[in-house]
Amino acid sequence: MEQDNEMLQQLGQQAVLDESGNPLQLSSLWQEHRTAMVFVRHFG
Repeated sequence: MEQDNEMLQQLGQQAVLDESGNPLQLSSLWQEHRTAMVFVRHFG
């Protein structure tokens, strides 16, 4: 369980782009409530 928390902390520090193309810190998406995230990889 401790390893999961460490991984979430590291993941949360990553920058992603919002729908307008503005960067935001990933952890800001789950600070106020639980969040389900799906990552889709685009090929081609």
